[in-house]
Amino acid sequence: MAITGLLVHALKKDVVSVEKAVSLISEMTSYGIHQDQYVVVVVEAPSDRLEKVVEQLDNIDGVLAVYTTYLTVEDEIDEDGNLQTNLSLKEVCKQTPEN
Repeated sequence: MAITGLLVHALKKDVVSVEKAVSLISEMTSYGIHQDQYVVVVVEAPSDRLEKVVEQLDNIDGVLAVYTTYLTVEDEIDEDGNLQTNLSLKEVCKQTPEN
């Protein structure tokens, strides 16, 4: 499970509706509005789903940008220090652009 802190930058006129939309997404918790233009959000989701979950924020009307402030996946690291996810190395390599 990844735990991520985010600031969702929104248009001032839309920040309240953006905060309400964030509150409706199951993996997200809103901690309110900061400086009349940012929604403070914590996401708890499997690391292999994190990108899709954050994409949901980008699709909310009024969102200008999403900034990552914190990320941890410690509970997915085994005793040997290897990250345990549902992704295989082949899947990850397919997503990486070639040099």
